[in-house]
Amino acid sequence: MTDTVPLRVLRTLAAVAETGSVTRAARALHQSSSSVSRAVQSAEATLDIRLFDRGARGVLPTAAGEVLAMRVTRAMQLLRAAADGLQLRGAPASVAALPRLVSDTSLQALAARSAHLTESAAAVALGMSQSALHQALGRLEHLAKVQLFERTRIGTRLNESGRWLLQHTQQALAEIRIGHEELARWRGLTGRQVSIGSLPIAGDVLVPRAAALALAAQPDLRLAVKDGTYDALIDMLRAADIDFVVGPLRGVSAAPDLVEEVLFVDRFVAVVRAGHPLLNRPRRKGVAAQLKQMVAYPWIGALPGTPAQRAFERLFADAGIAPPEVSLQAHSTAVVRSVLLSGDHIALVSPLQVRAEVDGGLLVHACGPFVGTERAIGIAQRRDALASSACAHVLACLRQATVEATGNK
Repeated sequence: MTDTVPLRVLRTLAAVAETGSVTRAARALHQSSSSVSRAVQSAEATLDIRLFDRGARGVLPTAAGEVLAMRVTRAMQLLRAAADGLQLRGAPASVAALPRLVSDTSLQALAARSAHLTESAAAVALGMSQSALHQALGRLEHLAKVQLFERTRIGTRLNESGRWLLQHTQQALAEIRIGHEELARWRGLTGRQVSIGSLPIAGDVLVPRAAALALAAQPDLRLAVKDGTYDALIDMLRAADIDFVVGPLRGVSAAPDLVEEVLFVDRFVAVVRAGHPLLNRPRRKGVAAQLKQMVAYPWIGALPGTPAQRAFERLFADAGIAPPEVSLQAHSTAVVRSVLLSGDHIALVSPLQVRAEVDGGLLVHACGPFVGTERAIGIAQRRDALASSACAHVLACLRQATVEATGNK
């Protein structure tokens, strides 16, 4: 997908769709009717698809026009929210003009500058000169009516107002990208993108299977899977760098701007390598007795503040046993597996994380699943997000992969 329409033209399309009239749209935009008509015609030529039907009842959007106008309207709502927030941060009332006047170049310059240490690197990423990028940022700061950057010992970075505007800019640009992608699909073009944030439990079975199902049904998709800690992935979600996060949910502790969907409820098992000395000892009855057998061995623990770490502490507390010393805290499933296979460590993990190794005889469930270690596994999305058709397809495949992996319907 290469053909895109400038933001100034997209604003015009959204106004025509909302008012149902070129004349009324021109009046709302303070433009001439002829300029609005030319904008519509240029967009239809660029996208090679009819966006409006002209008739006695006025100018009505086609199905394609409705999709694009809806995404542009959502982008404009985000930019208006950004302007409102800037006003709360000290900008004068005239900042309300920002959504109406800002250009693609300025928004893209802000997003690129946040992703690179220097203006020169950001300019290279956008394929423009450093001076052009600097001027675009200057125009944006003029519209914002407040400073967006601050100087530090290590260079220039966004201040709080800049970060506020950046988050809304990133989400607005994502809406515009999705709008173009939806229309490109109707034209038989490829390039629809979905980015998945995967926490460790989801990265071994659920996400790979969902990706395989999604690509088998719609080969034109372009999927990206990004891993990281929960906090890092949520930051990426808010920045519209990913479409959703799969993994342990936070429930009542989740941030109010997020919405969660439970896929299944997981219980932990204690896992060791095949041939571990624990397996040669008679297995005792009762959780407390089994845990007492295991405390003498070295343990791998989860990162502090995670649902897995809380489940670990709760398991031993409920059994009335002091928790064992944890010699390694790891987020990566690959690290946990490698350490388990190379020594006598024990780890409390989800059965899904080590299914392949257990099926292959490399690792063994020493104990469990343990009652009281339940945690919900599912999907986290932005509360105000509207999934693209491609994203909705991948989410459906993820639900199917969950049914295959767990048997839960």
